[in-house]
Amino acid sequence: MSATTDILERSRAMRDRALEIVDALGLMRSWSRFGRPVLVGAVAHDLALDPDIDLEVYCETLRQQDGFAVLATAAEHPGVRETLFQNHMYGPDKALYWQIRFQDADDTTWKIDMWSAPDDYALPRGEHLVGPLRQAMTPQLRRTILELKAWRATTPDVDFLSIDLYRAVVTGGVRDPESMREWLAHNETGVLSDWRP
Repeated sequence: MSATTDILERSRAMRDRALEIVDALGLMRSWSRFGRPVLVGAVAHDLALDPDIDLEVYCETLRQQDGFAVLATAAEHPGVRETLFQNHMYGPDKALYWQIRFQDADDTTWKIDMWSAPDDYALPRGEHLVGPLRQAMTPQLRRTILELKAWRATTPDVDFLSIDLYRAVVTGGVRDPESMREWLAHNETGVLSDWRP
């Protein structure tokens, strides 16, 4: 893996564009009518490399029609190409899933994943990781995580969740693809996790 000198700039540019898209679609404003929206995931962690945006929304009263109202408002933007709803209330996630596919002016397709859940949601929350991960982050850890994300994107036989990558680098001491493969072989991955540094 080469030390890509512009990977930090690429990540910041992706984060900045993601925030512009969230604003253009009015997602925080729309969701605020029904609950408390929280930006989570790679964009919130300042570790974005892929065109993905993640939101969690905590609602006093969780109603499907509220999420459909948010999708309807967002769909008025000409960049919105597709919306999706899935009811995961009776599965392990115990929440409602909403997705928007947004076609950017440069033809990049952004995937916006949104989970709405009750205020008293008891399963792991992405919002609880944002602050601790930011506090634990150093320039070297940030670069390592971004380089391993880039490696994952170009290595077909490797697949892992970003939270597993964060665990591996921040607390597992992983610094390169070889040690990442070793870490993956010896740790449970791909499950809901309340890990925090």
